[in-house]
Amino acid sequence: IAQPVNDKKESIIKINVPALAFKNISLQYERKINKKQSFAFSLRYRPTGNLPFQGLVKKAVDDTLIRIDLTRIGNLGITPEYRFYLSKKGAMHGIYLAPFLSYNHYSGNVPVNYYDYVNNVIIDKTANFSGSVNTYTAGLQLGAQWQISDKFFFDWWIIGLNYGTSNGSFNFASSLNDIEQISLQFELEKIKQTIPMIQIEIPKGNPNDNGAVFNVKGPWAGIRAMGLNIGYKF
Repeated sequence: IAQPVNDKKESIIKINVPALAFKNISLQYERKINKKQSFAFSLRYRPTGNLPFQGLVKKAVDDTLIRIDLTRIGNLGITPEYRFYLSKKGAMHGIYLAPFLSYNHYSGNVPVNYYDYVNNVIIDKTANFSGSVNTYTAGLQLGAQWQISDKFFFDWWIIGLNYGTSNGSFNFASSLNDIEQISLQFELEKIKQTIPMIQIEIPKGNPNDNGAVFNVKGPWAGIRAMGLNIGYKF
C-alpha cells in the first residue's frame, strides 16, 4: 500500500544486520531534508580481532610472508552522505544515489615472517609489527530503501565505490642481529611487491639493531556493498 509523502522532517536510525556476524557494529542516522533529498551519517566500529575474509586475503597475499592467521585488525569509521531519491514517493523511499565521504582508522598488528641462522640451522621467527592506518576516501553509493511498516524501514546498500588516500606506520621493536636484519629487510621488500593497491615504504636505516618500521601511504580503494539495514523512523 502506497504511503503518502509529505515534507515533514523525518529521521531514521538503522543498524546493518549482516555486519554483526563479523563483530562489526554499523549504525546510521538519516534525516529527510526536503521532498527528494536526505542526509545520512554512518558510524562503524569493529574491535581488534581476526582479519575478516581470511581466505580471500590469503589468495592476494603470500601467507609465507605475512601470517594472515595471526593478523589482528580493528576499525573505526565515519561516513557522511547526501542522498538523492529518484522515486516519485520522494525522500526515504525507493532507489537513491548518494555521494559520500569516508574516514577510517585501522589499528592492530601484522606478523611478518623472517629467520635467523645459528650453528648452520635456520630458525624461523615472526616480527609482530603494530600500528595503524588512516584512510580518506570519496565515492558514490547506489541503494534502495523501502518502508515495511508504519515505523520500520529496510535500506539496501547495493554498491558503492570509493577511492582516496592512506597513511600510517607499523613498528617492530626487538634486538636484531645482522642476519635477522638482512632477512627481515628481504621479506619487507617482497611484501612491497606483493600487496596490491597499497604503497609500502621502508624508511632509510630500517631494519636496524632495535627493530624495524614500515609506512603505509598512497592510494586506497574500497567497495561499500550488500549492507542490509533495518531502520526505525521517529
